[in-house]
Amino acid sequence: MPQKKYTVRLTPEEREVCRATIRKLNGSSERVRRAQILLKADADGPGWTD
Repeated sequence: MPQKKYTVRLTPEEREVCRATIRKLNGSSERVRRAQILLKADADGPGWTD
């Protein structure tokens, strides 16, 4: 597996903003999708691969 180019580390506050955006479907579908991607890529989260 290649080395990750970017490592995403969200603060607890940033994680909560992303979760709230997803939960309330707040904003455009693009914004919700980006919030989902950030949560999945978070190094302290589920640690999904790129």
